[in-house]
Amino acid sequence: MRLYRLGAGALLCAVLAAPAMAQMPPGPDFTCLCLKQSVDDLNTDMTAKQGELNTAQARLGQLDDQLAAARAKEDVTNPQSVAEFRQLLAQRDAAFKQSNGGLIAAVQAATARYNQAVADYNTQCAGRPLPPPPPGPLSCPGMR
Repeated sequence: MRLYRLGAGALLCAVLAAPAMAQMPPGPDFTCLCLKQSVDDLNTDMTAKQGELNTAQARLGQLDDQLAAARAKEDVTNPQSVAEFRQLLAQRDAAFKQSNGGLIAAVQAATARYNQAVADYNTQCAGRPLPPPPPGPLSCPGMR
């Protein structure tokens, strides 16, 4: 008798739960698609920051070349020439601080975020096929 009630109770729960489950659309899990989107976005950000650093370092190289050329023909007895050399040196120092300060830190941080996103993607999604993207923009809460 007790077993019969337990079985009947389980059957009743299953019957009552079936309509509720039928109302939920069985959509695909977009977690890996969202993680891939995050990896792609972070790669774009990292690449842009690396480009900024490369531009700043190229500018620093140009200023180094200009400084070397100015040093070779510097007339220390001419105050105008000395002032121009000092101005060029100040520009070079500012470019050095920019390319070796905040830009390097920004590239390192962007690279770390990208590497973490790749590791997360590989951990959760390696070997799993991605579902086709939904129509319209993909909404990934909590992700970049």
